[in-house]
Amino acid sequence: MVNIGIDFGSTYTMVSVFRDGRLKTVQPDGLTYSYPSMVAYDTNNGKYYFGAAARAKLGSQNTVVYRGFKMLLNQQMSQDNLIKRGYTGVNTPEHVTGLFLRFVIENSLRKLGEDKVGTLVLGAPECWFQSLNTVDARGTLRELCAKMTDIVETVKIVSEPTNAAAFCVWNYEQDQTEDFKGRILVVDYGGGTLDTALVNVSHTGAGLEIKPELRAGVGENQNHEIGKAGIAYQEAVVRTAIADTLGISPDEVLYDKRFNVLLKSFEEGLLTRSAEIEEIMSEYLLSPEGLEDESFDTFDYGGEDVEINYYQLYTCYMDVINPVLEEVLTQTTEDLPDQENMHIALVGGFCNFYLVKKQIYDFFNIGTMDDRIRGMLREEADRERAIAHGAALFAERVLSVCNVAQFSIGTYAIYSDGTLFNQYAINYGQEIETDKIYFARGEDGKPCPMFAMNIDKFLLNFGRRDSKGLTLRPKPAFAEKLRAVEHGPCITIGFSLDVTDRLTVHVYNYDLDRLQADPSPVASIPLATLKDMFENTVLVSKGEEE
Repeated sequence: MVNIGIDFGSTYTMVSVFRDGRLKTVQPDGLTYSYPSMVAYDTNNGKYYFGAAARAKLGSQNTVVYRGFKMLLNQQMSQDNLIKRGYTGVNTPEHVTGLFLRFVIENSLRKLGEDKVGTLVLGAPECWFQSLNTVDARGTLRELCAKMTDIVETVKIVSEPTNAAAFCVWNYEQDQTEDFKGRILVVDYGGGTLDTALVNVSHTGAGLEIKPELRAGVGENQNHEIGKAGIAYQEAVVRTAIADTLGISPDEVLYDKRFNVLLKSFEEGLLTRSAEIEEIMSEYLLSPEGLEDESFDTFDYGGEDVEINYYQLYTCYMDVINPVLEEVLTQTTEDLPDQENMHIALVGGFCNFYLVKKQIYDFFNIGTMDDRIRGMLREEADRERAIAHGAALFAERVLSVCNVAQFSIGTYAIYSDGTLFNQYAINYGQEIETDKIYFARGEDGKPCPMFAMNIDKFLLNFGRRDSKGLTLRPKPAFAEKLRAVEHGPCITIGFSLDVTDRLTVHVYNYDLDRLQADPSPVASIPLATLKDMFENTVLVSKGEEE
C-alpha cells in the first residue's frame, strides 16, 4: 500500500509520492512528468482513451475529446454548451472525471508496484469555496474517488494553494537547513483557476502544521468559457486569430475538431517558447501596437492557414486575464496583515507565462533577489510540481494541515426580548474538529434557541466579510425532511462536518438541561450537496435583525 498526492489540473495532472525522505513524480510513461487532462471517446466502438493517448486523438473522425472537465464539476455551464463540448448521454463531466482519475491512479499503482492507495490527497481549487454554486464541486470530486474502494482506502481533499504552501515550506527547510517561521502567500494560476491563500506555518508538538488564514479565487465558468485562467486565455487567442482570418466574430467560431487541433498546436508553442515570448513581449511593453508585426506562428485550421501574432497574445491577455488577476490580488491584499514580512510563492503552469509573472511581480514590487521569494522554489519546473508534491507530503503525514472551516453557517436565533437575529454556529476560518457538533451561542455561552417556525431560515457566508452572507431557504427534498422532525415550539440547530467535509444539520428540542445530560439530537440530516439542499434568497449582514 502506498500514499500518493495528485494535482488534478484542468490541463495537466501530476502524481507524486514521498519515499525514503525524497519527493518523486510518478511518471506516466517514463518520459513525461504529467498526464494531459484529456479523455477521448470513440463513438464507433465505445472505447475511451486517456492522457497522451486521448491527446493523440484530437482531430480524429468519430471521436469526442474532452478537456477541462474538472472545471465542469461545479455545474455552472449550461446544458446547451455542455452538449456543444460533446457531453451527452452517459458521458457527463462527472463520469468522464471519474474514468480519468481511475486511469491515473491505476497507472500510478502499476508504476510503483503497489496494488492500493492507503491515503490519497487530492488538490481542489480554492475558488470552489466562493459561492453556493461552486462549493459542492469539492464534494463531487471527493465522492468520485471515494467510490474507488478497490484501489483507494482514504480520500482527503486539500486546497491546491495549501498543498503548494506545504511543498514550499519543505523546500525552504531542506535548502536553508532551518525552521520556516511565518506566513506564505501562494498565488496558484493554472489552466482553469486562479487561487490565492495566505497560510501560517508553525512547529507544534505534533510536527509542522500549515494553517490557511486568508483565501481568494476565481474560476467559475461563464458562457462557453472554462474558468478564468490558462484554458480560457488559450481559447480566446485561438478564437480571435480564427475570427480575424475568416473575417467573422469570435462568437461565431465553432468549438469543433479543427479548433481543437489548432488549440493543441498553439498550447505546445506556448510551453516550448517561453524564453522567446519573454524576449519579444518585454521589448514592446511600452508600445504594444508594434507586436502586430511580430508573428508567433501559423497554424493549420482544416486546410486554412491561421496566423497568431504577438499582439493577439497581448490583447487577449489584457482582456481575459489582466483584470481578473488584478481583482484577485487586490482582494487578497485587502486583508493581509503585513505584505513585507511574508514569503510569496508563484505556482501553477500559467505562472510560468511571462505576462502573468510580470503582473504579479509588479503588483507586489518583487525584485529578482527579493527575500520574499527566496527558498520557495528551486527551479521553474517546481511551479508545476508544487501542488502534487505538497499533496504527497500531506498524504505521508510529513506535515499536517489545520482543519479550518471553509464557510460560515448558522440560523436565525432569538434575543432575550423575543426579536430575531442571525447567528453563525461555525465561522469561516475557525479551527474545527471532525464530527463535533457546533451551535450558535449567546453571550452566556449557551446554545441559542430559535422558533420552530423559522426552521426554514439558514445562513451561509463564504468569507470574513458580511457582504458575502446569504439567507438560504431549504429546497423541497431538505424541507420535507425538516418538516418530518417531531419537535416542540422552540428548538436548537447544530452543525457538524465529517472527515470528508460533508455537512450534517442536527435538530434538538430546546432544553438546556437535556442538552447537557443527553446531547442526542431529535434528528440528524446529512446534506449530500448544499446546492441541491438550499437556494439563496437575499443577502444579509451579520447581526442584522429580521
